[in-house]
Amino acid sequence: MKHFQGAMRDQGMLLPYNLEDWLPESHLARFVADIVEQLEMSSVYRHYQGKGKAAYDPRLLLSLLFYGYATGVFSSRKLEAATYDSVAFRFLAGNLHPDHDTIAAFRKRFLPQIRGWFKDILLLGKEMGLVRLGNIFIDGTKIQANASRHKAMSYEYMKRLEAELEAEIDKLLALAQAQDEQEKHLQLDIPQELLRRKERLEKIKQAKQVVEARAAERHERERQEYEQKLERRREQQEQTGRKPRGKAPKEPESTPKESDQYNFTDPESRIMKTSRGFEQCYNGQAAVNEDMLIVGAYSNAHANDRQEFIPAIASVPGELGTITAAVADTGYFSEKNVEAAQALRDGDGIEALIATGRERHNSFLATALRQEQEPGPEGTATESMRRRLSSKEGRRIYSKRKQTVEPVFGIIKEVLGFRRFSLRGEQQAAGEWSLVCLAYNLKRLFTLSIA
Repeated sequence: MKHFQGAMRDQGMLLPYNLEDWLPESHLARFVADIVEQLEMSSVYRHYQGKGKAAYDPRLLLSLLFYGYATGVFSSRKLEAATYDSVAFRFLAGNLHPDHDTIAAFRKRFLPQIRGWFKDILLLGKEMGLVRLGNIFIDGTKIQANASRHKAMSYEYMKRLEAELEAEIDKLLALAQAQDEQEKHLQLDIPQELLRRKERLEKIKQAKQVVEARAAERHERERQEYEQKLERRREQQEQTGRKPRGKAPKEPESTPKESDQYNFTDPESRIMKTSRGFEQCYNGQAAVNEDMLIVGAYSNAHANDRQEFIPAIASVPGELGTITAAVADTGYFSEKNVEAAQALRDGDGIEALIATGRERHNSFLATALRQEQEPGPEGTATESMRRRLSSKEGRRIYSKRKQTVEPVFGIIKEVLGFRRFSLRGEQQAAGEWSLVCLAYNLKRLFTLSIA
């Protein structure tokens, strides 16, 4: 005879369950709660005046956010629902159920404090013996903004639409001055049509001003790089007595490109190239150690990584220890970065390695069998970088990049499911990226603590 244990859903309980009994001792939710209890939050509590209805404890709301982002629950509505149907969330909320407005408002209000908590949690991990620096590996990933690329407009289309709207406004003004008998058959509310076009024209003009200001900033940056390249070519010609090889650098243009775009939903985001094509994005940067912990993180609206090498190193808190090597792929390569890497090596003793070209597929064996170059004259900073990358030690350090920082982005996007920001604006997106990296670190520290 077969026997089964059934679900006794209508079984009454003599005594209520204890929340402490609902989760195993070794559970991520317990770890998150313990970490949050150790954070310095006096600046947060000072925002509460103690008037009116009792507010939810900030530590409770912070625990929900941290655990939610660590387990792939980012929406405030889903976080609220989880306090009813998830044992872990119910444990963290102490059987309370903050509504989604409260959770969303708390996240937005205290987003600036996230960066400080990101560092504090790393320092707690260091005290636990789980965080060490040494070699760090830098990379960036494109995260979709909370805006559609279909709400973006190119500078060329702005100019064309501006001319069209001005022509339509002139035509409507002419109609408004016509006799009543001539305008009755038009079935047109001329004042309303005029107002709509004038408002749209004003938005177009504001967008053009933003694009033109961005173009001016880009021109200033590119002009400095252009002058540095010219200076290097002149020095090379003086040293060798021969004209430098390759094309002379092209002087940058000061005007906006026809393809420069402005997004009306999130104006601070940018069109960026991703594996899925061109999307409205922000650029999330991370510096990762050999234990796959994110030790430095920030985001911005830069479409590529060439400006991010030094800021990524600077994002690592000095209290964590000493960086021995900083490694980045060819997306960070530029003469300026290579020279900065040389300065880091000479000044701070950091072995900075930046790939000077894209790696070929299936090149592991050829790389492993490649003979180490004999030490020679340093030459240019780029030649010196190639020599260090081809050395046995350089190859050993650089080979770890793909097994450290790239899997971290894979976990954030594929396991946690974070592919799109919930908040708009560069500062808000940067705060949310810090929250994502902080939550990832909590999950990673928990794994390391029970290993």
